[in-house]
Amino acid sequence: MITLAGTIGAGKTAWGNVIADHFGVDLVEEKVEGNPFLAKFYEDPKRYSFHLQVYFLNHRFKAIKKAMTHPNTVLDRSIYEDAMVFARLQYENGSMDKAEYNTYLELHENMMQELYDLYAQQISLKKSPDLLVLVHGSLEEAMRRIKKRGRPYEQIEGNTELYQYYQNLYNIYENEFMTNYLEKEISPVYIIDIDKIEISNPLDVNEVLGGIERTLKRERGFVFPEELK
Repeated sequence: MITLAGTIGAGKTAWGNVIADHFGVDLVEEKVEGNPFLAKFYEDPKRYSFHLQVYFLNHRFKAIKKAMTHPNTVLDRSIYEDAMVFARLQYENGSMDKAEYNTYLELHENMMQELYDLYAQQISLKKSPDLLVLVHGSLEEAMRRIKKRGRPYEQIEGNTELYQYYQNLYNIYENEFMTNYLEKEISPVYIIDIDKIEISNPLDVNEVLGGIERTLKRERGFVFPEELK
């Protein structure tokens, strides 16, 4: 199982599709289209942050359970980011109150425990991803990509609070997320620097895919789980 991580606008889904295609699987995507709370959250974060985080958590939980039935899976967002980045930021900036935050953390922990229990029943699979691919670079590049993809509710023109949210989110990824993730020894990490690597450049794509394969081989002992048989 490979899972991607990164701030809003980093390019996780685009790179996830490339990686999934390389491994011959479909990408399990974060549910944006049809999400009943996403646009509402951007309009009124304080009212809808808890709803949105629970919605994403439930979707991610179902996606991981489904992924466990396949030997090779690529997900475009990790469940670890839900608590370590997004819910935490909503609490720190006042969009979630303490009761909502504690309820969310308890729900997250219960779901993680169920996943661990399910993994324990499948000897060939681990309770964590085989690799986390962090898609990261400068805030300026992420903002450029947000503007380019053009979702109206994501645009910062005339909305200084939204820009501050993006900046705070970015700062967690830049300064804390990777350190906390590695300290928990969840999985190996491969980093794609979006300021230096261009997805439209075949040489860059080959470099990334080769790096992912080498990291899997070095850290996990295999590139494809079938090699363990």
